[in-house]
Amino acid sequence: MNISDPMHDRSIALADCNNFFVSCERRADNSLDHCPVLVLSSNDGCVISRCNEVKKMGVKIGIPYFKVKDILAQNGVKIRSTNMALYQKVSAEVMATIRQFSDTLEIYSIDECFFSLRINSIKDPLSYCRKIKEAVWKESRIPISVGIAPTKTLCKLAVEYAKKNEETGGVYWLQRDQYSNSEFMSRFDCSAIWGIGRKSSDKLLKYGVRKASDFIKKDEMWVKKNFNISALYTLWELKGFPAHGIDSGEKPPKSIMVSRSFGTAITTYEELLDPLLCFTVSAGKQLRKAKQMAGKLSVFISTSRFNEDNYYANSKEISFDNPCCTDSELMECTEAIFEEIFMPGYEYKKCGVILSNFVDVSAGIQTSLFEEKRCEDEKNLRVASAVDSINNKFKQGIIKPASLFEAPDQEKKWAPKSEFHSKKVEKKEDSSLPDGIRFQNHSEDFVS
Repeated sequence: MNISDPMHDRSIALADCNNFFVSCERRADNSLDHCPVLVLSSNDGCVISRCNEVKKMGVKIGIPYFKVKDILAQNGVKIRSTNMALYQKVSAEVMATIRQFSDTLEIYSIDECFFSLRINSIKDPLSYCRKIKEAVWKESRIPISVGIAPTKTLCKLAVEYAKKNEETGGVYWLQRDQYSNSEFMSRFDCSAIWGIGRKSSDKLLKYGVRKASDFIKKDEMWVKKNFNISALYTLWELKGFPAHGIDSGEKPPKSIMVSRSFGTAITTYEELLDPLLCFTVSAGKQLRKAKQMAGKLSVFISTSRFNEDNYYANSKEISFDNPCCTDSELMECTEAIFEEIFMPGYEYKKCGVILSNFVDVSAGIQTSLFEEKRCEDEKNLRVASAVDSINNKFKQGIIKPASLFEAPDQEKKWAPKSEFHSKKVEKKEDSSLPDGIRFQNHSEDFVS
């Protein structure tokens, strides 16, 4: 993109939902509109979303709930458990509304999307994005902030500026005279820059680079030599030269992880194997939907990280000679790995599986002329796909491996604890969101 292009400085916009999970809970329950609200993670373990009032109390993201339980109660904070079905439904509505205003949109996460403003008919990008903000509130009752800039990295900074400065009205256009101005860019710490991260920002501090303005002044070859090519791309983007365009196409995931922490500790081999097999089947379903086969499977288990006196965590992976995606093969490997890493005498609080090293089979499985096993793989894949189709139609996982069936009244010990759950979405509909960002944990499909 030519930096002299008159549309250069407003070519990309980023819409970011404000305190998204909290906003969804307030939409579901209007009585929360004027109350401080906080949302907890799976099993009501940690804080994952806060309203502005709770932020001012000093409650940090990721802090365990039991550590702030008393201060929250003293300040009348309303607590809600994670309700991913609700968040997914609302996110799809927000993205559909924004899509009406742009010809190109990239859904970056469940509450963020980049969209193009390189449209000749848009004369005033600020007014245009304010219309988008108003439309999202009218259609979905979700507040958003919008950042306008020539690159994705600058859009991230623009959104943060819009959120923290009320005079912007939630929409901010970061123009060349600002991102080229050292005084303005010194407002942003390197740790807040998209693409740098905590480790890189700590390393930059050792070189005296604390602010975005300091980073921009560094020599490009120095950045590449001391960090990596991604850091160099970030430097270019901060200078207004786009290194990452808007990607509106859906790409297959690079890995799939399904995991969960438990509300009640698990101690026996059989009790811990059950969720691992459930997670394996869930991951396999996602794998087949993406039309991929996995070359590697990893399994991990751990006790609570807060139990330092009796802490244990272990993981192991296995690589397949021939990539696979069927439940039977994946479950067999999961159980084999689990036998090696399980240690009796511990109270386990989390486990999960990860599939990686994917091979695309969207155009079919490549086979050699005399390779009978690959022909058998194609047959098994067709059977698995047919089962997935039936389960999707009835939304209940009515066909699953025999080892995962349980008595009607049997309660799974690893089922999520949701003491503060809001009302559930009445009908679970297919989401228009890309699978990779919906949410990683689909294990509730197997909970009675």
